[in-house]
Parts: sequence; structure tokens; C-alpha cells
Amino acid sequence: MPLRIRRYAENDSIFVGEDYLIKGVAGAILWKLLRSYVDERRTDHSNRELRLDPAIRLPDLSENLEARLILLQRRLEERCPGLRIEKTGRGRFRLNVLRPVTLSEIQPNSRPQRAPPSIN
Repeated sequence: MPLRIRRYAENDSIFVGEDYLIKGVAGAILWKLLRSYVDERRTDHSNRELRLDPAIRLPDLSENLEARLILLQRRLEERCPGLRIEKTGRGRFRLNVLRPVTLSEIQPNSRPQRAPPSIN
């Protein structure tokens, strides 16, 4: 059964099934990684690409990104066994997707929007 992942665009809250996972900058990071996975089958990423993405709304402090990634990594380990983040080198990491995912995004004042078909 696929992991059903919802993003509430208003505050970047991420839910897996019915359970809250994370929000804010860490939620925006996870959503970007998941969209890249579903849209492009891409799993490898760099800190630099995240820093340059305005959609993530990362504060100016450079160490802030590392802290958010560590928080996200721990939260996935605790609450979402189907997703993992692992370091692959200096400033590089991989999103490991261990189960199929289905994404949906909820815009403010709207009903859920279905993402393209899930990818195994």
C-alpha cells in the first residue's frame, strides 16, 4: 500500500496518512524532495540546491539548513519508516523511498489536489 502524503501549502505541514509529520522549512524541504522523486525519479540532492530554492524560504543562517535536515532525518526515522534521508558526501544526501508514495497538496481555501500517479 502506498504512503499517502499530504502537504498543506499554507504552512508546509506534511501528513503521512492521517498522522502529522513535520511543518515549516523542514516540511518544504521534504515536499521538494518528494516532488523530485515522483516527477523525475530523482533521489540525490545537494545542500546548495536547497539553499538556492526560494520556495523553501530558508532563513539566511547557513547552519540553519543542516539543523533542518537533521530534524527531518530524525522525524522520518521516528514516524515514517517508508522514507529515509542519508548523507552521501559533503553537502550531499539521498532520499530513500522504501514504499510507493502518493502525493496530494492542499492549497489555502481549497480541496485536496491529487498529484500525478504514484511511483514505486
